[in-house]
Amino acid sequence: MGRFKLLTVAALLATFSAAAQADPVRIGFAAESLDYAPAFAAERLGLFKKHDVEVKLIVFRGGAAAQEAMSAGAADIIAYFAPAVALANLKGVREKMVGTVSAGHVGWNLIVKADSPVRTLKDLAGRKVGISAKATTSDMAALFIAEKAGVKFQEIPLGAALVPGLRSGQVDGIVFSALITLREIDAGQARSLIDLSSEMPPTLANVYVASQDMIDKRPQELRGALAAIYEALAYMRQNRDWTLAYLKEFAKSDNARLNEQLYEHVIKELSPDGRIDKAWIGNGLALAARAWDIPDLAKADPDAIFSNDFHPAAK
Repeated sequence: MGRFKLLTVAALLATFSAAAQADPVRIGFAAESLDYAPAFAAERLGLFKKHDVEVKLIVFRGGAAAQEAMSAGAADIIAYFAPAVALANLKGVREKMVGTVSAGHVGWNLIVKADSPVRTLKDLAGRKVGISAKATTSDMAALFIAEKAGVKFQEIPLGAALVPGLRSGQVDGIVFSALITLREIDAGQARSLIDLSSEMPPTLANVYVASQDMIDKRPQELRGALAAIYEALAYMRQNRDWTLAYLKEFAKSDNARLNEQLYEHVIKELSPDGRIDKAWIGNGLALAARAWDIPDLAKADPDAIFSNDFHPAAK
């Protein structure tokens, strides 16, 4: 009888353990951006399973929707950007940045039509520049460009219609990420006025963010999920042919030359280990405070909104 009870207790413990492990780690993304390809590659390569983590990858309609999901308890980790995390904390949301996706605006460009009379950044004075939306990374990038050139231009939020807006002449230029801008350049439809990868200081433009609940209650799963993603990125860098084939599918691009550019300008430039530098946070907060006219952002304490304890570099 004693042995039977012992086995029963063990079975119950195993059942409870399996139930606890059954809840997937929900990772939310603002869009199907190339920056997030390593996470989806990790799923394809079976790396989440290797690190004993069950993961559910969710694509939301923009960063605000991803943040709303985390605030509502419907996501455990999201990909977002540093100033928005600081703003969420000011509003009482308990979350922290736990791993860098890209410190700077990797692969970002401000482009104009190929036949545009705009030749320099100063030529943008008084013109219209398309961004995705206010209070976004493209909004911050536009302010940086205006300040760098010493000019003022009108920002036009276009959502997903950035390229149609540029081609139709609704705006004189657009500023956005690699997949959109490099595709237009490669197609001969546009020219780049500035490559923000090299010109703009790092602002933690893309970062993994975990809810405080995830940090407190599921730290090992958080570490495992991030380890799998960065291991996938390492695999992508070391296996160029595999990655180019994967990018063809992920980016929905049959253009081999464009896929090679995406590999060189994005995949090879993403953070290899997730390390967060406090100075990058400071850069982003200062710029966002001006771009969004929220002075309190510049006063936010960087130490309160990030942790370097969970990504691979922490080892």
